[in-house]
Amino acid sequence: MDGFESCRTTVADIDELAVSMTRELTYYWSLGEARERGTKLCLIYKIPQHIREVDRNAYEPMVQSFGPYHYGTPTLQAMEKEKWNCLDYILNLNREKRLRDYLKVMQRLENQVRSCYTEEIKMDKKKFRQMLLLDGCFILVSLYGTAGIVMPETEAYGQANNQEFVGGNGVGQKVPWPRHEGEAANQNSIAEHDADYADQIGRWYTNFVAHDLLLLENQIPFFVVERIYELVAGKDTENQRLTDKIAEYVEEILHYYPKAIQEFERPKDFHHLLHLGHMYFRPSQRMEEDSHRHARPRFFQRLLHFGRSYSKLSHQLEENDQVFSLNHQTYCLQAAQQRWRRAAQYVEAGVEFKKREFNKQSPHSLLDIRFTKKVLEIPCLPIDENTSSLFRNFVALEQTCPQFGNDVTAYIVFMSQLTNMPDDVMLLAQRGIIVHELRSDEEVSTLFTKLSKDVVFDFNGKHYLKSVWQMMEAHYQSRLNRWIAWLRHNHFSNPWLALGAFAAVIVLSCTALQTLISVFSYVYPPTDE
Repeated sequence: MDGFESCRTTVADIDELAVSMTRELTYYWSLGEARERGTKLCLIYKIPQHIREVDRNAYEPMVQSFGPYHYGTPTLQAMEKEKWNCLDYILNLNREKRLRDYLKVMQRLENQVRSCYTEEIKMDKKKFRQMLLLDGCFILVSLYGTAGIVMPETEAYGQANNQEFVGGNGVGQKVPWPRHEGEAANQNSIAEHDADYADQIGRWYTNFVAHDLLLLENQIPFFVVERIYELVAGKDTENQRLTDKIAEYVEEILHYYPKAIQEFERPKDFHHLLHLGHMYFRPSQRMEEDSHRHARPRFFQRLLHFGRSYSKLSHQLEENDQVFSLNHQTYCLQAAQQRWRRAAQYVEAGVEFKKREFNKQSPHSLLDIRFTKKVLEIPCLPIDENTSSLFRNFVALEQTCPQFGNDVTAYIVFMSQLTNMPDDVMLLAQRGIIVHELRSDEEVSTLFTKLSKDVVFDFNGKHYLKSVWQMMEAHYQSRLNRWIAWLRHNHFSNPWLALGAFAAVIVLSCTALQTLISVFSYVYPPTDE
């Protein structure tokens, strides 16, 4: 009898497990179906634990959570009331739409949104939909996406100019956002809007919110914000105004860095805010054209080499010049054995480092590095306490989503090799390429070393700096270049030494000329007529 009961218990356990696993399979199948329907979905990953431990603050929000990964974190609850204020403001922008209408849209988007996250979201449906609506409203309002939408005049909002309204928690709150068209017109810039916002919640919080908006783990799909905007402004309203305003706000967050994207070229199609910020750090098309244009003179280098060979120049010059006429396969072979070198090493080979000046008529991005005529031009890189977090999340985006390329990763690896030692940082800082607010040059060097830690990057693979790398390596390998650079650094850096060397050359030349004249007179003595 005991054996029968045991067998029945085992069968019941198996049936229960089968039901549980079937439920899980159904759940993951629904997510896969949502991914197939949403062809433009972007997966939002969670940072692996061993990478997070290098710098937790770079990946985790400080004051505000967005999305499910950090939802409910006790230290982030202080700012939750701001989300309810934004929801209340949205509901009063369009009185024809009720809260139920917004929740129905969140319900239709739920499976599609869940499929955007690689981690299983344990939240129940009600909390998940509420979270999406509150986060979407906060992003829409706080990033100025509702500018231009007229607030209806009612008794409850007759005192609109006072910017008072009842928040979601039933307590009167002040809102730093424009209440109607006229008030929006009085806002001259995003900076003024930020100043007003900072006066309301404090400048520390505004700075931290800007930090939190550009974290990989702290994102919601932007189509959630777009659907809320369509309900507020009407489906016939183009989303271009929304994307322009959001992009303008992100530009303000990134205003320290040079950007190639101009106002009329602002991105219209992006998956979330970090993806939008990443777009501003792509190398411009003009840079790719420059690299092709500078690759053309190799024909003339080969022609010069051909002429020198028939002019019987020294074998040493021929050997050095051959470095410049190496074909692409030889370059790849060198690349397999070499990485980028330190800035000091390139200087020893005669490479001149120069800050690339920003031109408003022909702007460049931070990643637009070019090497021409022994000069390496690098755009100015400002470094502060937020730099590490920003670049870590850009790299994390590229490492987890290959469709976004590896441009920032290549740039970070390049800079980490270039600034391997504090002396290298000092060299670049003296030329205005690096401008930092850290305590020492060593901290900057350490920052780039940590940024490149655990980064998967194929030096021989396809990346936008490969042609620059090949030209710099060819220049460095030239013994003639290193010899000339050594003379310039050690003997011609001092004007008096240069003058002495020039005088010595003149004296030697005169002595040699005098000797030749004497020998000529001896061999061919003058004859009397």
